[in-house]
Amino acid sequence: MAPSGVMFVRWPAQSDLRNQARRDGVPRLLVVEAGAEPPICDDPIEDWVRAPISRVDLNARVITLKNRLVSRRLPVLDSAGKLSMGAASITISSAQAVLMEMLIEQFGDVVYREELTQRLSDRVVRPTRNLLDLHIMRLRRRLLPLGLVIRTAWGRGYLLELATDEATSRATGDVDERPGPRSESRQAS
Repeated sequence: MAPSGVMFVRWPAQSDLRNQARRDGVPRLLVVEAGAEPPICDDPIEDWVRAPISRVDLNARVITLKNRLVSRRLPVLDSAGKLSMGAASITISSAQAVLMEMLIEQFGDVVYREELTQRLSDRVVRPTRNLLDLHIMRLRRRLLPLGLVIRTAWGRGYLLELATDEATSRATGDVDERPGPRSESRQAS
């Protein structure tokens, strides 16, 4: 595999390697040998080039494959409230969709509680103090089949990210960033 994270595969000589990379979800660039028929690439994280190829063209193809891989790992929310991640999807309420829009826009980064509360209060007739907490709790349950979790960044807000085995098993989604004895005792264990 190249340092870029994209696998270079000689085509058709390494067709077995291509199939294995496809099964593993590895982005790959097929380098078509002279005189060989070009492959049909129906996977968004696969492309082909014919040798020789300029360094500029090669870099452009590699960047495109990497961008496609990243975009496959982001959730998509449509205007009807259908939230999709890969082939899986769920339907969420309009209030939850408002929150998910912000969480998706800043995927993997903390979205401040005040921002979420403000966005929610723009859409809800009678917001209550615990309305955000209620929607986050419901979203957490709904997101698990999609392989997504909402984690709490204590004292700041929430972040949406891909579920790990640890996060899924805990299902609380908390990120304990508070200093003090509690954090230190967790590090020691």
